[in-house]
Amino acid sequence: MIYYFTYFFTKFLSFLFFPRTVKGWENVPVQGAYILACNHISNLDPVIMGISTPRRLHFMAKIELFKNPLVGWWLKQLWAFPIKRGEADFGALKESLKYLKKGDPVLVFPEGTRRTGDKSVKPQPGSGFLALKSGAVVVPVCIKGSDAVMPPGSRFFQRHPVAVTYGRPFLVLECPSYEAASQKILEEIYKLA
Repeated sequence: MIYYFTYFFTKFLSFLFFPRTVKGWENVPVQGAYILACNHISNLDPVIMGISTPRRLHFMAKIELFKNPLVGWWLKQLWAFPIKRGEADFGALKESLKYLKKGDPVLVFPEGTRRTGDKSVKPQPGSGFLALKSGAVVVPVCIKGSDAVMPPGSRFFQRHPVAVTYGRPFLVLECPSYEAASQKILEEIYKLA
């Protein structure tokens, strides 16, 4: 109930403040597990992905958001689970693997945190760990424009169009390490930009 209310309310907000165009729908699997790997340029990115993907997603959110009981409860209704940033959170990674093994999709942000500007960053190894350990396909996706809707530090939306582009699914099983797999994932996302 909470999920569907949030979903349709967010769609309404999108209509008002961040009208979306979505390309590459055909690249998103309609069944089975996959890792949806996305760039991260705004706090809105998880919300945008939630309404731009045909299937419901599990995703990580910074643990600080769960300290407020009401916000934490609401996030759990949306299939979010906490992750400690700035360290290897094996608990969050195990949780992600559990969902992938069940056949559910998981949303990850290989950059780890929001990136400002066009400068590329070194990816966190967690996305590579998940891809190698689970054997799931990775679907790269690139969001453009969400940073203009809600720039860092802003409290209100500024109307701006948002583009979501899905790339072709791929595997990283040939990568020699988690870091190399994460780097490949990030490169595939940046190619869509």
